[in-house]
Amino acid sequence: MSNDTNDLGKPLDNNMTKGGFSRYTIASLLQKGVRRGDRERAMWAVFELCRSGYSWNAWDRLQVTMIEDNRLSITEADLLPAIERLRQLATKKWDPDEGMGIACAMRAASLLAEAESGRELLPMKNSWLEIAEDRMEALRRGEQPEHDFPVPPEDKNLGELDYIVNDTHTATGSRAGRNIAHYLIESSRTTNQSELGQQYQRLIMEHEISYDLTDEQIEHGTTPVSEDEPWEYDREIGFPRH
Repeated sequence: MSNDTNDLGKPLDNNMTKGGFSRYTIASLLQKGVRRGDRERAMWAVFELCRSGYSWNAWDRLQVTMIEDNRLSITEADLLPAIERLRQLATKKWDPDEGMGIACAMRAASLLAEAESGRELLPMKNSWLEIAEDRMEALRRGEQPEHDFPVPPEDKNLGELDYIVNDTHTATGSRAGRNIAHYLIESSRTTNQSELGQQYQRLIMEHEISYDLTDEQIEHGTTPVSEDEPWEYDREIGFPRH
């Protein structure tokens, strides 16, 4: 398949596809198709780019789109090696601008379009970068920033997060007298805990540390945190000094 001519056999203009489209427009169509779960148009977009000699553009946009527009939850994290494997097949086993090479790109586009979309990373990153300087200037003036990070300033010990974050493994936590008992009772808790995890956490708390922990403290330390209030804690149970 020649990449030098369009579908009418005429010389291909710079940055144009065989079907008469701008490659920039088709690359954008690919990303929007994935974002909206339109498998057919996403697959066609990479087909058009690859057959027109722009397979590099297709794979570049596929990888950008995967990070920007796919949530890649734990159940879909295997998309990362799958897309990379398809890229390797397209570029090392086959010609990326022809036949099976094009099919690999189409399969990658199909997978991304079918996966859960979630445009959250870039808005979060860009928002934090945008407010960073103004936030710091406000703090230097002793004022509350108009827009802040989701974590209180360090000089305020992270606010309500301090008791859990600053455990015995941090200088602040050590100075506050928070030791391994505090860590096991409060800071080591997770959203989910397997039966084995609970079993051995309980064994450690009951027998393998030199603190006489109460049944209430052991039960608290082996119970998953609340999904609604994951940072909630109880100073009466997980007291900082033992």
